[in-house]
Amino acid sequence: NTVINIAEIPGVVVPAYGGTPVTAITETAQYTGTVSWSPTDATFAESTVYTATITLTAKSGYTLTGVTENFFTVAGATSVTNEADTGVVTAVFPAAAAAAESGFTGATTVGTQGTITVGSEIADMIYANNQTSVVFPFSPSSGMPVDNNPATLTRKFFMSETQVTNALMVEVLNWAKSNNKISESGTDNLVSATTVKYGNQELLDLDYGTTYMKISYSTSTHTFSVASGYEDHPVVCVSWYGAIMFCNWLTEMRDGYGNTANCVYNTPDATWDQSETTETATNTGYRLPSSEEWEYAARYIGTTAPTGNQLESDYIAQNVRTGSASLTSGYYWTPAVYPSGGTLGGYTGTAATDYLRFNPYCWYGNSTSPNGNTTTLQPVAQKTANQLGLYDMSGNVWEWCFTASGSNRVLRGGSWRNSADLMQVGYWYVIYPNNENNFVGFRFARTQ
Repeated sequence: NTVINIAEIPGVVVPAYGGTPVTAITETAQYTGTVSWSPTDATFAESTVYTATITLTAKSGYTLTGVTENFFTVAGATSVTNEADTGVVTAVFPAAAAAAESGFTGATTVGTQGTITVGSEIADMIYANNQTSVVFPFSPSSGMPVDNNPATLTRKFFMSETQVTNALMVEVLNWAKSNNKISESGTDNLVSATTVKYGNQELLDLDYGTTYMKISYSTSTHTFSVASGYEDHPVVCVSWYGAIMFCNWLTEMRDGYGNTANCVYNTPDATWDQSETTETATNTGYRLPSSEEWEYAARYIGTTAPTGNQLESDYIAQNVRTGSASLTSGYYWTPAVYPSGGTLGGYTGTAATDYLRFNPYCWYGNSTSPNGNTTTLQPVAQKTANQLGLYDMSGNVWEWCFTASGSNRVLRGGSWRNSADLMQVGYWYVIYPNNENNFVGFRFARTQ
């Protein structure tokens, strides 16, 4: 018999918070194997060191007799040991974080997907910009979409594929509660059946009304939950402050409790005013997009001119139509009057025409609108994605941006309550950061 010489044991997944422990390795040409874990949790817990005992069985023609001490390796383990002449392997893993990333490091191509595993939830992000300087058309004034104003992006960044869902928000809130970021006995950082506060600012309005607020907190189980069937709806009734804390907490979930080095936003004090919030956007923690980043991601067509649709004759580019000469050469942009992802035409102010043009790309309108598309919130990612692969950049819910406008913060994208003119990628407006409405949510970004 041939002594086994495949050292790397495949298929033993590094523990991640909420993940399910594997019970078998990936079979090799030389051996099979079973896996048992200590502690024996049904799903991996946070901040727990797990040890896998892997028992290998040699296939016909192979033997474990002759295998040297500590011969085997397991990817991601902090230590791997085995006695000589045996296939019993002990692998010790680092403590599981509450969230885990994959696909971000080393991304070079726009459109590359990064994935965040957060408990039982999976959140995907799209690599939106891979350049340190790109000039694109930007609308600088509230309510005034334009194509003839260039702006420059200098950060490479990812954007979340969808608006933040109720289920993802609940994962983050339950982590915050279990790690005493918020408390039922708190004052500045209070959680109750009606509110979630931090720095004495309300993050979510839990008693807004069950028609729209589908997240609840139980003072008997001390946990947050989502009403059944609404897990994939965008979270609403969330303030700008709530979006900020979501980003900081999710970063800490990824990096490990107490590790806030990569958090983008400073920790607020007991009387949090939005003007005190500073941003270190070069950190690789999660954050809100700037208004410029949001419009870039909504307008982006790519580096190939569109063909076979209305964009072929309407797109904006360097010295094309109203495109500035300073726009980055070789990039193509959606006109400001289009919905994000739209290829059928822009806003004209004609109800029937705009309904037909905008319907494939965004949830918009209400029961009193002649071009009504929906009368309430919808699950994310039901309409056609835009050219980057981002869903609902126009419609469903307005999205918070970090960008300030006086004492207000910028909202982008339009919502289910609005008519077609507010779906234009160049349209935006502002509200106070403590506003919590049934038509406002957010998506998040990450600097590479």
